[in-house]
Amino acid sequence: MLNSTLRLEGYSLVARQESLTGYISVLDNVKAEYRVMRCDHSLLGGEYLNKPKGSRYNEPVYTIFLTLEAVRLLQTKSSENQLLAPSAHRHALVIGVGIGTAPAALIAHRVHTTTIEIDPVVHDFATQYFDFPRNHTSIIGDAIKVVGAMQKSKETRNSYDYIIHDVFTGGAEPIDLFTRDFIMGLSDLLRPDGIIAINYAGDLFLPIAASVVRTVESVFPKCRLYREAAPPKAPGAMDYTNMVMFCRKSPEEFSFRDPVEADFLGSPARRQHLKPQQEIPGSYFKRGRQQKGEVLRRGHISREMQSSTVASAAGHWYLMRTVLPDIVWENW
Repeated sequence: MLNSTLRLEGYSLVARQESLTGYISVLDNVKAEYRVMRCDHSLLGGEYLNKPKGSRYNEPVYTIFLTLEAVRLLQTKSSENQLLAPSAHRHALVIGVGIGTAPAALIAHRVHTTTIEIDPVVHDFATQYFDFPRNHTSIIGDAIKVVGAMQKSKETRNSYDYIIHDVFTGGAEPIDLFTRDFIMGLSDLLRPDGIIAINYAGDLFLPIAASVVRTVESVFPKCRLYREAAPPKAPGAMDYTNMVMFCRKSPEEFSFRDPVEADFLGSPARRQHLKPQQEIPGSYFKRGRQQKGEVLRRGHISREMQSSTVASAAGHWYLMRTVLPDIVWENW
């Protein structure tokens, strides 16, 4: 009965289930031939259903997830003239699966990949409906508890070449996963020469965004920040976008090598978006309301930061209502 209503709008419900983090569902746009996964009023990812010729995977609808894969492109002055280490000798930790775009690419490059996902339905739907490969280590659980346990293990401390932190549920970042306590835990798991990519989705004009940046930079001595979309031209306009922070434990300057053909996995979208492009200057988070940003600490999140997170979630919901028709959100 529901699909008879949605199909009039050009959409079809594939699957749905109430779960730990909310209402999880998968939807197809029949005309445009793409598929997305939803958690409450957030879209966790999407892909086009027509695989390009020669590509390993379907093309993603949201290209920011491709930028996260740039952890493999790390280049420093001391490594410029070195041969690239085989990916088969690399290890990656991915926190937050979504539809599996970034971890699937790491797996395709033969990187030993471990994922942490709190919601078993998200992981199951990614595997069933988005071809997320099974040949990886999957941990279903709360990342705070899992990372805490990994910190205490000699096997996992200082063992990951790449860490991708990409968590988003219900229109707001889970603030506990952006505290200094948690970021310090990830630093303990990262190799001395490794790199971490942290995706933050929100209004960059709000104090919470500046707090996230200050918190991450209080742990890692060298970070470079990139944004998905260009900043708004209208003064005072909401600046809602995805921001990826690439950070290292070493203060040494770093860049990203030019991708080679094998890096693209036959994907036209990766050819265009794999290498980070729109860098955010450090001065961006030192003006206006952003000056109120503070280092986030577990159990000590101020009311102002909590209110700022709610405001960012409201902005996200406003944007989501422009991505899909109202009737689809209301019935899907």
